[in-house]
Amino acid sequence: MLKKAGVLALMLALTSGCASTINMANYGELECDKKDCEISPPEYIVNKKKPKVAILPIADVTDFAGKLSKPAQETLTQIITGGTGLEVVERAQMEKLFEEAKFKESVSGDLDTEALTHLAKDIDYVIMGSVSSVNTGAKFTEASSYVDKKGRAHHTAASCSVSGEATVNVRAVSTVTGSIYKVFTPFKGSVSGSSEIRSSYDCRVGDPYQLASGATAKAIENGRNSFIDAFPNYGYVAKTMTNPKDPKDRVAQITLGRNDGVKPGDRVTLAKFIKSFDRIKKVESVTLQDLAEVQINETGIGDDQSFVKLPEDLAAEVTAGYIVKTKSKRGFFGS
Repeated sequence: MLKKAGVLALMLALTSGCASTINMANYGELECDKKDCEISPPEYIVNKKKPKVAILPIADVTDFAGKLSKPAQETLTQIITGGTGLEVVERAQMEKLFEEAKFKESVSGDLDTEALTHLAKDIDYVIMGSVSSVNTGAKFTEASSYVDKKGRAHHTAASCSVSGEATVNVRAVSTVTGSIYKVFTPFKGSVSGSSEIRSSYDCRVGDPYQLASGATAKAIENGRNSFIDAFPNYGYVAKTMTNPKDPKDRVAQITLGRNDGVKPGDRVTLAKFIKSFDRIKKVESVTLQDLAEVQINETGIGDDQSFVKLPEDLAAEVTAGYIVKTKSKRGFFGS
C-alpha cells in the first residue's frame, strides 16, 4: 500500500508541471468581465519598463587576490540577464556614469551610498558583492580489491579526487534611496573531479585557480532562483472571460509570454495593488499583495501574451488590471 502511495506521489510530482490547454470556445466576455480593478497597473508595468541595474565587479577577498573578481561579475551578469525583470546596463555605459558621478567602489566591496543617489536618473539598482571564501583540496583513495560471492575478483585503482568550494555574498542597493534593497543568503557552490593515479605523492591540486573559479561560478549560478524571485518580470491581466454555464469557470489573458521566459506549465503569481492608511502618519500608501499562484495553460499568438485558468476561490474577484509576476522554478527542496 505504501509503495503504491509512493508511486502515485511521484507521478503527481512529475506531472504537476504539465499544463492543460483551454478550449476558448467555451468562454466569452460577460458583464462580469467588463469590470476594472480599483487601482490600475502603474505605467512601468503597462509599458513593461524594466528597472536598470549596474553590476559591479565582485570583490575578491580570498587568497587569489582579485583574480576571481571579473569572472564572477561576468557570471552574475549572465544570470541576471536571463530570466529576471532587470535590464543590465552595459559595462562601458556603467563606467561612464560612475565616472561622472565620481563614484568608486572599494576593493572590499564597500559602497559610498551618498554617491549612489546621484545615479538615480540613469540606474535603479546596483548589484555588488564579494567572493568571501574559497577552499580547494585533494583526497587520495588507495587501490582496493575484493572477491564477490561468485568468486570473481574486482580491482579498483588508486585515485585522486580534487574539489573546490566557494561562498559568494551579494546584495542589491537602490540608487533612489541609497539604501540596501536586498541582502541575499550567501550563495555556495562546489566543483569536483577524480582521476586514477599511481601513488599518494601524485595526488595534489594541479590548478587551484581553475577549481576556485569553477566553484565561484557554480555558487552564483545557484543563486539564479533568488534573483528571479527578487526581481520578477511583471505583467497584468488584460482581460477575463467566463464560461456562461459556470460563473466560477473563468480564464484570464495576461501580458506575460515567451519574451518573459514563460511557457505552458510554468507558474506565475497573481497579485493586486491595495490601499492602506497609516493612522499615525495620516498618509495613504499602495502596496502589492500576492493572492495565489496560477499556471500558464498556454501562450498566445503574441510573444507577450498567455492564458491562465483562474482559481475558483478568486474567480469572482479577479478583473482586468490585476498584476501577474514571474517566479522561480524551485523544486521540492527549494533548489
